[in-house]
Amino acid sequence: MNRTLQQLKESVEKLIEQQGAEASCAAFIFTKEDVYDDNGFYFSEEITKKVLNDLNKTDSILEKAFGCLEDYINENTK
Repeated sequence: MNRTLQQLKESVEKLIEQQGAEASCAAFIFTKEDVYDDNGFYFSEEITKKVLNDLNKTDSILEKAFGCLEDYINENTK
């Protein structure tokens, strides 16, 4: 599920309410400014939405992130 920046802001505000403004977090945000070709030209909104939507559906990115968390926790909590 892709979100708009406004929707992301609302999600973050809810997390702040639940966990507090000083809660630690890590995030990766990709926006339309990350979708460009080798010459630095940006794609149309239609292509950009498709690229970001497809990226959002890529489980390997989340699997890698959670794998890194698990490895770090295992190495640093024993």
